[in-house]
Amino acid sequence: MFKKILLGFVDQPVFTSLFVADFALLVFHRPPFLFSIVMIGALVGMSMYMGQKLAIFDK
Repeated sequence: MFKKILLGFVDQPVFTSLFVADFALLVFHRPPFLFSIVMIGALVGMSMYMGQKLAIFDK
């Protein structure tokens, strides 16, 4: 399962860098409230996209 997730992130380096940068900014930088709401929405959207793209639990 972890290998499939890791390979999914390695196959899409631009998406992975956006995901990591968005997460790091939210955790360490504390952006303004409205901007953080937009960033959380983007993070949730990226997570849902990767969840559907990887389809970890499909047989």
